[in-house]
Amino acid sequence: MTREDKAARRAERLAREPLTSPEVRLIALESLQWCANNAVYFLGLIGMATYDLAADAFVIAAITLARNLATALANAASGPVIDRYGPRRTALGTLAAVVVVSLVVAVLPPSVPVLVFAAVALGLCGGSINTCTRTYPVYLVSGKERLSVLNGLMVFYSDIAFTIGPLVGAALVGTFPTRYVYFFMAACMAVAFALTWGCREQVVPERGAGDREGRIGMLNGMREGARIVFGSRFLRVLFLAGFLGFFAFGAFDSLESLFYRDVLQVDIVWLGILSAVSGVGSSVGAFLLTRVNARKITMGLLLGSLFFVGVGSMVYTGTGILTVAIVGQAITGLAFGIEEPAETVLVQEATPMEYLGRVMGFTRLGLMSAGVLPLLVAPFLAEALGVQAVLFGASAIIAVMGALFYLKYRDLS
Repeated sequence: MTREDKAARRAERLAREPLTSPEVRLIALESLQWCANNAVYFLGLIGMATYDLAADAFVIAAITLARNLATALANAASGPVIDRYGPRRTALGTLAAVVVVSLVVAVLPPSVPVLVFAAVALGLCGGSINTCTRTYPVYLVSGKERLSVLNGLMVFYSDIAFTIGPLVGAALVGTFPTRYVYFFMAACMAVAFALTWGCREQVVPERGAGDREGRIGMLNGMREGARIVFGSRFLRVLFLAGFLGFFAFGAFDSLESLFYRDVLQVDIVWLGILSAVSGVGSSVGAFLLTRVNARKITMGLLLGSLFFVGVGSMVYTGTGILTVAIVGQAITGLAFGIEEPAETVLVQEATPMEYLGRVMGFTRLGLMSAGVLPLLVAPFLAEALGVQAVLFGASAIIAVMGALFYLKYRDLS
């Protein structure tokens, strides 16, 4: 047995060791925040606008645009904060803000201004939390094998929560006013705050003199993240594949609820049920990734899974048949469950720890901002071509981009 084989076996044994308390707390934080955010997004924002306020595609697009822009800004802006103060302190401040905002929205009567406020406030908080949880693993463990397991388990359990959230939300809105889903979010985030309080960093990055003197400014930090991403061919391809692949998803944000109402002709409860199907598929995909040798988590695996996200979305939107849409959501979820943690592991592996917050923040900015232009254009295209045609076309774009990038960059390391 060669020295490399022995080292690989030692790494695999370390990866299979039981989870530590901080790792369990991080998985619980990620699960709770996705449980709450998914319930509120589908039912407390899109669902409330579509069914309670009878909003059209332009109003839904405006609400979603506000949320996406706020999320993208917070993704990038929180990166320098994380590099300076660490993911724990950043997450604690954000979680406290979510609890307050959720309680305020829960007691206000539904209206478009209230939903825009909720979209912006929760978008800012959600973007910050997403960047925190994607940098946190490097502060708890080291080594690609252990990182791949922890990231995979985070997605696995959070996707179960992603599934449960809309189901709980659907049960709530079936009995109480739709705005009560925000009480559910406040409760989830309060528990997440308590768990994060005890999730202390185990690994401390080496910081440069400028960092120690507290000169990681927010704007300078965002520029530094961009410089590092575009200065590395590997990170640059990761960024561009994600940006171009998810460019088309902006159409879903403004039209998906209308697809349910007008094409599938189902009521608001199915927003939660179909989202749950996607969550189950994603959980399966993430679990499969934890069983894969870390050396096989490559650019090729990431780009191949992105292609199948597009294929699944084409099946999902290709007909007006509910059972076919369910199959499509399951395929999309399975592929996304592999793609998301694989991307996170590759970014974590390719980035020096002291810059990870800035790089991860800029990468997330690219993903979230990718859908802004389609979000603006989709309502006009839907009026001209129809909701289903626009969504199917957007799905095809994702598949084509995934295929083209796979053929060109699958061996990039």
